[in-house]
Amino acid sequence: MTEFKHQVVRDLAWAVSSPPLMSRLSHACDWPQHIKYQQMLATSLPWLQTLDADPVELETLLAQQKDRRLGKYFETLWYYWLQNHSRYDVVENNVQINIDGETLGEIDFILFDKKTKKTIHWELAIKFYLGVGDTREMHNWHGPNLRDRLDRKVAHLLNKQSVISQNQRVAQWLKNRGINIDQCAVILKGRLYFPWEKMRSNRVLLPSDCSANVLTGWWFTQNEFDETFDSGQTFLTLINRGWLARVATASVDKSYVKSSIFEAVGHEKIRYPLHIQRENPDADWDRMFIVADDWPCFTLP
Repeated sequence: MTEFKHQVVRDLAWAVSSPPLMSRLSHACDWPQHIKYQQMLATSLPWLQTLDADPVELETLLAQQKDRRLGKYFETLWYYWLQNHSRYDVVENNVQINIDGETLGEIDFILFDKKTKKTIHWELAIKFYLGVGDTREMHNWHGPNLRDRLDRKVAHLLNKQSVISQNQRVAQWLKNRGINIDQCAVILKGRLYFPWEKMRSNRVLLPSDCSANVLTGWWFTQNEFDETFDSGQTFLTLINRGWLARVATASVDKSYVKSSIFEAVGHEKIRYPLHIQRENPDADWDRMFIVADDWPCFTLP
């Protein structure tokens, strides 16, 4: 994605083309695999190159979003791609389902696929998890702030979010709006971060249901980070909108050498997980988290 000049265009290309976290988990809904996303990117490359020459429309759309969470950023990127793709019509977006005063949930996207002539319910999510213990177990993958877990998110997608349009009451409610859902699909993307000690002992194992192409990184305690990298190694600190495509060094005001990286958080000891990117890495991986030495026992108040 570094061939694009603008970060928002790199992020858009990443949102579309990056591999999923999980393999196909259900016959009730489609869980598209990496080859499908690569095909989506291939058909969009000429348009993305044109957009990269003048991304003001996309930048304006993103700036208008009051919700600054990463999930909303990811969803807005997809919305823009769908709106500009000749194959799809966005029928509904963020559909709040309220029946007889009862809120049953929300549908991220309802699309009409002009190629298949099908109306499709799409659910989107982007997640970043750090593994602890036996990383083959889905329940051992935690969000950086320990508020989320891979097994719980997948179960919620499988058992509620992706199948809500198949609920009889919801299906009738949609039908009353002139919508008949033919298919559903789950777009779950992100990255899984292995503990550094797994790397050192060559015990890098994923849950069996993870995609073979899943993106990975590493997490270090602050002590491990201090011991691993040379003092002159430079890093970029990443705000949540920098968690998708690789951030170009030229687009960042300041990078930090290892000895001063904690200036970015204003104190010498890590309190909350810090997401960073190595500059000019000499290996395939470049994304990592630094966490407190007592993480994951340490939790937010």
